[in-house]
Amino acid sequence: MKIHSVAGSPYEDNEGDVLNLWIELYNGEQIAVGDRISIEMMDGSFLDREVKIIAPKYAGDYAVVSEKARNSGWARSDTPITRKIGPCLCDVVVVHVPYHEVKTEQEIALRKWEKEMESRCCITPYVELRCGDESIYDYVRKDYSVPDKVIKYLQTQKLYYMCPGIYQHPFREGVRLLGPYVYTDGYYYWDRDTWKYVLKYGLVLPQEFIDHVMSDESTAFIEEYYGKTWRFEERENLLNLLPDDHGDVDLNDF
Repeated sequence: MKIHSVAGSPYEDNEGDVLNLWIELYNGEQIAVGDRISIEMMDGSFLDREVKIIAPKYAGDYAVVSEKARNSGWARSDTPITRKIGPCLCDVVVVHVPYHEVKTEQEIALRKWEKEMESRCCITPYVELRCGDESIYDYVRKDYSVPDKVIKYLQTQKLYYMCPGIYQHPFREGVRLLGPYVYTDGYYYWDRDTWKYVLKYGLVLPQEFIDHVMSDESTAFIEEYYGKTWRFEERENLLNLLPDDHGDVDLNDF
């Protein structure tokens, strides 16, 4: 048996307690309601838990583990599935399993991402840009400017991550921006509109970042990435639902 992913309880009375495990049963493997399965955790240990439900189809099927579902009158499956035989993929429900401790490829990737984030430095850690907890309004200064090389550096497009959402422009009421989109040089990372905030609104950049950009070691990065436009099509296994300009706004309209 392999656990591919986990999902939490859809009901408040068991939030953080009931887990749906999306599992793969290999050829000849069987699983039945009432069986106990061994669940591998991220620290290498195993939890032994009873299978409460297999392949829940309706909200009321969770009545076995949720008082809210039990008293709601929601529809239930006429003939609940009580056994599965591999090879197959199926959803099973267990209780008393910590959500983010179950070992899955997704959780492994998440922890790798978190470790990577801790080792990198965000130069736009602003809550208004959904990149941190500080306020961008505390870092603006009239008549602030930086060398052209810094602006050029910030205009490079090496994608770090993006969030498919919309957020309010921090300096223009009623104007919404797509993202956030975040670019990186491998150590520093920043919101893609950072150079516009600097030029148009006087956003002050960390001096250590400016010193880095003005050093010789940053030149190779600019030469490799400046002037190249990042496209969704360059990312494998990623469905492109956005236009090629991915919501970028011209400086004059920003």
